[in-house]
Amino acid sequence: LMESGFPAYTTSCAWLGYPDAELRQRCTEALQDGWTRFKVKVGSSLEDDERRCHIIRDVIGPDRTLMLDANQRWDVLEAVEWTQKLARFWPLWIEEPTSPDDVLGHKYISQALSALGIGVATGEQCQNRVVFKQLLQAKALQFCQVDTCRLGGIPEILAVLLMACKFQVPVCPHAGGVGLCELAQHISMFDFLSVSTSLENR
Repeated sequence: LMESGFPAYTTSCAWLGYPDAELRQRCTEALQDGWTRFKVKVGSSLEDDERRCHIIRDVIGPDRTLMLDANQRWDVLEAVEWTQKLARFWPLWIEEPTSPDDVLGHKYISQALSALGIGVATGEQCQNRVVFKQLLQAKALQFCQVDTCRLGGIPEILAVLLMACKFQVPVCPHAGGVGLCELAQHISMFDFLSVSTSLENR
């Protein structure tokens, strides 16, 4: 861990609203800074999403990782249809495709997208281990995005890490800003060193 660090992705290059030239420039600069994983916000306009994903994939190439984040914009069927149309850009996951409390909705989306190799990432809005238990038992998510400030303290976080390990679902904590990122990195490192012992799909 000290020698190689811990995998991370950047969202700063691909927020909604950037002009195409700025989007291309930000992705290029992120590549130059050493980033290999890129997350793009989607869901406002399919035409815009297709154009922006094309630009990003063109800049980062076929061998780097692209993820999509819808921030709960869609209903269940819309999430499936929209993501299917973006599948040609080879995203690793679709994040928060629908209401974060809709366990069965996430299960449906997961099943519908599995043949395309696209996972569902969610959890940043979950406030207790019980919802995570239901998501994991239902196989409704393929990436567990625990938010270390929304859960009820370290014991609740550890319960989610242990459940995710049991169901062999990688934990990719939600983070942003300064303080949350500082806390999330410790959770990631603890998960790697003491629970999952894996960096696969992190």
